[in-house]
Amino acid sequence: MEKGKGYIIAAIYGSPRRDGNTSILMDRFLDGVKYKTEQIGASVYIKKIYTAELDISPCRECGNCSRTGECIINDDMQDIFRILIDTDFIAVASPVFFTSVSGYLKALIDRCQRFWVLKYEHNRKIIKIPRNGIFIGASGSGSETIFDCPKKVIRSFFDVLFVDYQTDFLFKNTERKGAILKNKTALEAVYNFGKKIDFT
Repeated sequence: MEKGKGYIIAAIYGSPRRDGNTSILMDRFLDGVKYKTEQIGASVYIKKIYTAELDISPCRECGNCSRTGECIINDDMQDIFRILIDTDFIAVASPVFFTSVSGYLKALIDRCQRFWVLKYEHNRKIIKIPRNGIFIGASGSGSETIFDCPKKVIRSFFDVLFVDYQTDFLFKNTERKGAILKNKTALEAVYNFGKKIDFT
């Protein structure tokens, strides 16, 4: 889709399961977005990115992006780059794996070294700005600090993409598949936030 033809939301699913807890939360958030879209007749395009189903290699730290501003690896990330450049809003959802985001999501984030280089080494702004983003997370742990590391990862990710970390929705003690369905407060929170997105 060409720029200027509508509002674009990139929904990045970090879970290896389409029906996992964070995927359910993301879908509920998008339900809120769709509700508002229908109410006001806005042109909103949702780009769903299921990281576990894509061919995304880890960053090789080959240095090509420092030299040319481009990533040399030819895989699905080339399409993701274009979405991340054009999108108006980014929503990221991931379970906590060993106190961080999933490996699938981390591979995508690490490949955004290209954007870090463009921003801090080449001083080039090829990305649509300003824009907002949110993080949706779930963890089986009940630790008060379990989301500290994932939040830092997402903040770094958003920083290189010129995204304001608007807020997050983080739910502890959510271990079993589908457990979040019993948390009506969580489902309502992400849905209601989706209804409040400003499409201007």
